[in-house]
Amino acid sequence: MRTKRITTVLSIGAITGFILGFGVSLRFIIANRYIQYKMFRLVVFSLQESLSRWALLLIIWSFVVFVLVLLPPLIARLIWKSLLSDTIEVHVKDEERLWKVLSACLICPAFFLYGGWAINHYWLPHRFHPISLLSDVGILVFTMFLGWILLKANWEKVFRFSRRIAFILVIVLLILNLCVLIDSKIGLPKGPNVILIMVDTLRADHLSCYGYSRNTSPIIDRLSGDSVLFRNAISAAPWTTPSIASIFTSQYPAQLGYEDQPVVLGTESLTLAEIFREYNYSTKGIISHVYISQELGFDQGFDSYDEDNARGHLHISSPSVTRKAISYVENQKNDRFFLFLHYFDPHYSYMLHERYNYCPDYNGPLQSGLPIRELRKEAPDMSTDDIAYIKALYDSEISFTDKYIGDFLDKLKELGLYENTLIVFTADHGEEFLERGDYWIGHTKKLYQEQIHVPLIMKLAGDNKQEIMEEHVGLIDLMPTIIDCADLSIRNEYGCEGDVVDLGDGRQQRSEIIISETRRWATLQSLIWKGWKLIYDPTAGSRELYNLTNDPAESKNVVMENEEVLREMETILQDWNDRIALGKARTKGRQPAFTEEQKERLRSLGYLR
Repeated sequence: MRTKRITTVLSIGAITGFILGFGVSLRFIIANRYIQYKMFRLVVFSLQESLSRWALLLIIWSFVVFVLVLLPPLIARLIWKSLLSDTIEVHVKDEERLWKVLSACLICPAFFLYGGWAINHYWLPHRFHPISLLSDVGILVFTMFLGWILLKANWEKVFRFSRRIAFILVIVLLILNLCVLIDSKIGLPKGPNVILIMVDTLRADHLSCYGYSRNTSPIIDRLSGDSVLFRNAISAAPWTTPSIASIFTSQYPAQLGYEDQPVVLGTESLTLAEIFREYNYSTKGIISHVYISQELGFDQGFDSYDEDNARGHLHISSPSVTRKAISYVENQKNDRFFLFLHYFDPHYSYMLHERYNYCPDYNGPLQSGLPIRELRKEAPDMSTDDIAYIKALYDSEISFTDKYIGDFLDKLKELGLYENTLIVFTADHGEEFLERGDYWIGHTKKLYQEQIHVPLIMKLAGDNKQEIMEEHVGLIDLMPTIIDCADLSIRNEYGCEGDVVDLGDGRQQRSEIIISETRRWATLQSLIWKGWKLIYDPTAGSRELYNLTNDPAESKNVVMENEEVLREMETILQDWNDRIALGKARTKGRQPAFTEEQKERLRSLGYLR
């Protein structure tokens, strides 16, 4: 009888956990639109992970409840019977009352745990999913109903049926886990390993392979010699969160709900990592900035997402990022993987690394590591030498990061992974150093080339010859291009905004429009088309037009001399705005729940005022 009691308790816990796990998984699958996008392996992964986690959690909780609630009274009764009389019988109602208490202890925590999660999820929704909401309500009602049944139940029948049902569910769960295990062994990806290396705040024209006078990047230069080098790659935004979100999803920042603050990346957007996971790749992210953290939804699709180096502007992260990356590839060298590496050191505050001191004779008032707010405060009084010193610090950071990227690439070669790995090197945005006469240092609020022209280098798997691509391309094209180069595919149901870039002819000329935008401390849109660039301020109604072919530094606004080009580009931009507004209505995204420590780091970086 004692064995029946404990097995019944554990069976009820398993059933409850199975129900809640299925509900959580169902909501996750619906919110991520996996069935709509035909990502069926991710559907199975979600079910397997959620059912296993919740079933185990409730079985453990059931055992704890049994030990704390039911076992002590039973022991007390045994002692009472042995001391007084073997003829004393335990009243049936007392036994029933104990089981009702047990039922309440099992069901109520599960109900409130899931109910609290659902209320928190819908309190500030990113987007309203009526089907998902109905599924959550259904799970809550069913949990209440299950609790009511257990409170009213004939426990002899509960003994019989709960164990049978739990046995069947456990067998189903074991079969599901076994199928996932078998799939991981036989459903191996056919494409190459893929590594996406991103250096935060790295402008293209400060790399030697892009013509910079200072030899800041010998390792990246060497990588470019084995790769397709894009001379004119353009970011979708001049600050981190919307730019990387656009790279991950091939959607414009406006479609993702970005305005002046970072918002949580919506689950309905399919990410690069999710696609690789659908094809059975191991996925790993190693990042160093809180603005692409798990709280903001950037971990979607990653098996593991390491945020240990997101420690603020004074933390030197490149050695640790490289060390973690090397450890990962050593462990995964026999499996297919997608690895995202995010380096942060070139971002302000600009630090001097003595090995890369490009301004040793400077003796002015500025020094290494000054906060960005202080630099901006001093900007109106800066001399030419002061500005040169800031750029030298920035270049020192680039060379320092370049060295550690080299350590990682050397490890790939040592492990025999370099040749047949697709390696993509890029940046989220650039940096401005007082080029525009308004004493601005940094990024976020302008769309001139120094803030959105970024490096893009792609070393194709099995092809180590250099190709130069002169045409303008947008980083919004990067996701579909990476997937294509890895011999994978994206279902048409998703609808990437970017296109696969044809890497076969570096001299081809495309008429693709490239849109960049910012709503952070300014509202601006830019359009690059056929060598022309239009910068439009919808708030002020102002327009700037530049001929990038003849004037890559954007030094002369030729809006008055080219009215026909202006009208045509305004029409293109207006059509784009209308299409974005009609296709996916802009909604204000859900705000992240940053801790006070994270907020303080963001203030020190100049992101929060």
